[in-house]
Amino acid sequence: MSNQRCGKKKIIIIGCGEHARMTIDNIEEQNHYEICGLTTVLDTELNTRVMGYPVLCKDDEIGELITQNRDINGYILGIGDMKVRHRLIPVLDSILEPVNVIHPAAIISKHAQIGKGNLIEAYTKVANGATLGNHCIINSFSAINHDQTIGNNVLIAGNVSMAGRSIGDNTIIADGASIGFKRTVGSCCIIGDGAVVTQAIPDNVIAYGNPAKVIRNNDW
Repeated sequence: MSNQRCGKKKIIIIGCGEHARMTIDNIEEQNHYEICGLTTVLDTELNTRVMGYPVLCKDDEIGELITQNRDINGYILGIGDMKVRHRLIPVLDSILEPVNVIHPAAIISKHAQIGKGNLIEAYTKVANGATLGNHCIINSFSAINHDQTIGNNVLIAGNVSMAGRSIGDNTIIADGASIGFKRTVGSCCIIGDGAVVTQAIPDNVIAYGNPAKVIRNNDW
């Protein structure tokens, strides 16, 4: 790990798949943390390496890992599955402090409020008066405009335009979607690729199209 320097907060990444690799890129660019390693759910991935970092233990062995390595004092989720993230978050938060990974090319207003455990990629914008919860993902070229409230464990994919009022917990806003002025999206929803939200979207549904229409329930 020659790219790490002494004095940085040591963290682990939960997961070791595609989303974990994206997370590593952003951590290395931010250059605030030392990555001690990753975790996995599969025995076959133990003792392998991901982008040069070791897979240290299985997810259910994290408590033991922390007991044996007291210098690890933070984590970030490297898992993209929102249901798995939702299940792991309360357990992990009781063991370690979640850290924010914010790419230096992101624009975050000093008048915005940001929670913990968020991954914010390059060329994103969080405007003044916006509130972002915990454990959210904001992919590149997306913007949260002023005075919006984003819940916990929300995924905002790439090229999303948001002028809405609020997004509920555990919701996915897919690539290229647009949330209209002061529109709300409920919790545990999926807003499909390229959807244009012109009316309020209730909890626990899947919606897509232009204008976006509720297609079916989202079994959470």
